[in-house]
Amino acid sequence: MASQILSGLDRSLDPGASADTPYETKASLLPTSLREAVFALKDDPFFRAAMGEKFVDYYVFIKNAEIERFQSEITAWEQREYFEMF
Repeated sequence: MASQILSGLDRSLDPGASADTPYETKASLLPTSLREAVFALKDDPFFRAAMGEKFVDYYVFIKNAEIERFQSEITAWEQREYFEMF
């Protein structure tokens, strides 16, 4: 929530034209996965300055650990998809 509040308070960004047809817009795309979002946060100078280098580095560290834990699990979909193959 803090990142959303900070974004709205201080950045004065122009949202651009309405994206009534989102697949045809020229707007830059948002991250589509947690890993992409973590990479974006890691390199964002605004959040590094607003929240502090140590906070962002630690948050990125724990989110990367979360991603690694998630990826180490075998999902029900993987079991259904590949079980009969092997």
